[in-house]
Amino acid sequence: MLVELDKLQKSATSLTASLQATLHNSASQIQSQIPQIQQSYTDLSAALSSTANELRSIIVNQELPLQEKVSRVGKEVRERIQPLLESVKKGVSEVLARSEPASTVNGNGHGGH
Repeated sequence: MLVELDKLQKSATSLTASLQATLHNSASQIQSQIPQIQQSYTDLSAALSSTANELRSIIVNQELPLQEKVSRVGKEVRERIQPLLESVKKGVSEVLARSEPASTVNGNGHGGH
């Protein structure tokens, strides 16, 4: 029984060390991604602000007929908003892809299975 308790203690100690290393690696990985995430947010925020201003100017322009406003708004959506959404989708997918292997491998300590 003492041998089994010793094995259990060693296993618990090993698991604790493994979890601490995993947490440290995950924290380091997240820390390294923060500047990129902040820059992406800044770029996205600027692009959204610019697009919102352009859409606002189209909508409030008293000289444009309604059909022209609709046409211009549609063009802005196709040319500016859709690419922004695709960029955000791609960025989120990349962040998730980078974090997925660590969580899959370490989620249960058995390589995800």
